[in-house]
Amino acid sequence: MFGDWKQASSLYMRDHLSLFVFTSVLFMIGVLFGAIVVGALAEDQVTSLNESLKGFFNAISLDQTGTTASEITWHSAASFLKTVGLLWILGMSIIGLPVIVIYIFIKGFVVGFSVGVIVSQFKGQGLLFALAAILPQNLIYVPALILCGVAGISFSLMLVRSRFTHQQRGGAGTLLYRNFLSYTGLIAAVAVVMVVAAFVEGYLSPSLMRLIVPQV
Repeated sequence: MFGDWKQASSLYMRDHLSLFVFTSVLFMIGVLFGAIVVGALAEDQVTSLNESLKGFFNAISLDQTGTTASEITWHSAASFLKTVGLLWILGMSIIGLPVIVIYIFIKGFVVGFSVGVIVSQFKGQGLLFALAAILPQNLIYVPALILCGVAGISFSLMLVRSRFTHQQRGGAGTLLYRNFLSYTGLIAAVAVVMVVAAFVEGYLSPSLMRLIVPQV
């Protein structure tokens, strides 16, 4: 069974390699833009962010963040599953294709901006903290997000081809239904992976952050 799953995964990767490359590069461009924007912030905005970060770091040091690991986990799980659900819905419409592209870029932008703000204010310590706070769950979340985006873009492109070739009857309808089931099954699998990422964010990341929180 594992062999069949591995073979199917390899085949999917090969058939959609160009989309995986496109989506990954798009996400990285978003990260880069997010980091660049940090350098363009006004001085008062930098000061405000710095004060907010100091308050957050002090709360972590004193273990007074006001949230438990389970609360963080379920909040993250809800957020991640909303993302999966949104991309699933967008993939089932032709107009959803550009929205998926923009969404992936924005997600990368948020990561780049978050890391950039922390590093710009706290240098080496900030980098270590950013890695502890963001890297563990994103090692799972980002590949799952990219896979979800690829699946949505692929299904949306299939709908476009179907529309322009007028393949809407007979066997084409059956093929569309099968592809929809495959698409939905893949999204469901991604949702499970996203829940794992939420548990990492709720239980592992806070522990790592407390170990290397910058001294302010």
